[in-house]
Amino acid sequence: MTVWVVRAGGRGEWEELFTSEGISAIHFGLRQSVANFDSRELLRAHMIDNGGSRSGADQLWRFSHEICNGDMIVLPQKLSKSIAVGRVSGDYVFRPDMEAQHVRPVRWMAQDIPRADFDQDLLYSFGGLATVFRAQASDAETRIQRMLDQISGTTPSTPVSATTEVEEEEFKVDLEEQINDRIVEHIRRRFSGADLENLVAEILRASGYHALETRQGPDGGTDIVAGRGEMGFGQPRLCVQVKSGRYRVDISEYNRLQANIRNIGADHGLLVSLSGFTTPVLNENERSFFQIRLWGPNELIDRLSETYENLPDGIRGEIPLRNRRILIETEE
Repeated sequence: MTVWVVRAGGRGEWEELFTSEGISAIHFGLRQSVANFDSRELLRAHMIDNGGSRSGADQLWRFSHEICNGDMIVLPQKLSKSIAVGRVSGDYVFRPDMEAQHVRPVRWMAQDIPRADFDQDLLYSFGGLATVFRAQASDAETRIQRMLDQISGTTPSTPVSATTEVEEEEFKVDLEEQINDRIVEHIRRRFSGADLENLVAEILRASGYHALETRQGPDGGTDIVAGRGEMGFGQPRLCVQVKSGRYRVDISEYNRLQANIRNIGADHGLLVSLSGFTTPVLNENERSFFQIRLWGPNELIDRLSETYENLPDGIRGEIPLRNRRILIETEE
């Protein structure tokens, strides 16, 4: 079987729909079934004549004709910064009632695997810019299935190797995503627990805050307090919670931060997680936008990049960046 990467809209706008409804779907502006076209060439000609693209036609054909029942689907989730994995469970159907009208049913087996749990070559193979493409990493299906078996605690299964040859598609990489993955993994190796809290505190100091790392211990809930102005007595006053684990932060941690904001008299909260956040946290944060900010892995890297020149030499020594964004590879 083949491992396919299928994205859920340019901004991840269909991710929750896909996982909740058990589907994968694409659009590309074609408002009729791909089954109406007898060949890829006819589909290409129609798309180009109607303002579409050859690439869009090829991906529609790939999605409807080359993806087989039982193939593995990988969904990189932009909103939660995690990855969902499933298997195709039915044939292509055209759904005119949906915004993304070209649909395949999918049995999702895991919906919230942190990106950091995947080997770098697998992440690289998930990083193409196209909407539908094959993951080219060596033995990808076996390795991903082994991960799923470990998550579910089941007996390892033996995937069936694909026997059909398929046309090679052009593979263009989302370079920023690949760079961010490498930096996040480097930070995860070098900074955990109190060390990550110290990194966040230094980023806040470099941003003009007076920051104090608390001594409440692992169950205290507040890792850093920070304020602006003279001696940190000014506003905004921040209550900061930092999570370095490999699981997405859930709503209980978000609720704890809200309670701590009230308890210590802070104005706002900052929740930092190297593994991102669950969907309920993202949904709740839309309602609490003016109270709490979320720093997932990409936001942390952005803040690191913005303040890099003002960080202490020790921090920059641990995270050596070239042009603020390219990790300098060194032997460890």
